[in-house]
Amino acid sequence: MLVFDHVSKSFGATQALRDVSLTVQPGKVVGLVGHNGAGKSTLMRMAVALLRPDTGDVTIGGEPVEQFGRLGGLIAASFDASTLPAQWSAGTALRVTAELAGVPEARVAPTLEMVGLTAAARKKVGQFSMGMRQRLAIGLALLAEPRVLILDEPTNALDPAITHQLWDWITQHAARGTAVLISSHNLAEVEQLADRIVVMQKGEVVRDAAKDELLDTDTALVRVDQPDVLRDRLQRHGHQVESLPDGVLRVTGARTDEVGEIAHRAGLVVWELVEQRNRLADIYQSLTAEGSTR
Repeated sequence: MLVFDHVSKSFGATQALRDVSLTVQPGKVVGLVGHNGAGKSTLMRMAVALLRPDTGDVTIGGEPVEQFGRLGGLIAASFDASTLPAQWSAGTALRVTAELAGVPEARVAPTLEMVGLTAAARKKVGQFSMGMRQRLAIGLALLAEPRVLILDEPTNALDPAITHQLWDWITQHAARGTAVLISSHNLAEVEQLADRIVVMQKGEVVRDAAKDELLDTDTALVRVDQPDVLRDRLQRHGHQVESLPDGVLRVTGARTDEVGEIAHRAGLVVWELVEQRNRLADIYQSLTAEGSTR
């Protein structure tokens, strides 16, 4: 279990994080979203002891991350592979990582194959395209099959086929009990993968909730043979009703089963009745707009 406990961090006069607390449970994927400068990368670098908080603690299994002499096999992160020596090959990068992490070198070849870099195993990192560097970074993170996996913008510059493969890898790792923290500006991706979503704004957590809770809604769309009759009945029950094109009513404050029951009692013919599910993009815009005024 990865835990950030009331962590704060400043860089000179800039406050990067303010009293941030969140937990990444084993077997769960936590999606971290926020504008550039929200503090996501600072938080993720603390998870692998690249940065230390000014106040607060970052722990894995109850132990401070900086006390682990070797994080290989315990925690792995995918950041920017361009920080590797340009003269290294992909194979060299993976072999060095395997040695440092205490992972058998036999894992190198399968990992290169998994991320589609077998043919480029001897190619220098400095000659890699952005997409190849991203695949290498992912390979380095997945090499040790860690208990905690940190992925910062993992699908940036990846083609759709590799993106969907990565989604499968993340899901598989989580299913095996790995705690996964993923940061992405691709909100559809976070909505697809995450069990829990943390929204950050200006170094603070403005919302931390299970995905189903965050996206849950009590809004229904209904189309019946006599919309005026249903509107009247719904309003009598205290529901807000809005007329949409093609005779559709948007009902706020009511579940689909309740709307259906009211329509049935009124003797109406229901042609369409669906839940209007929230989208992460809409919730994100609302939360970060609110957070920007704090």
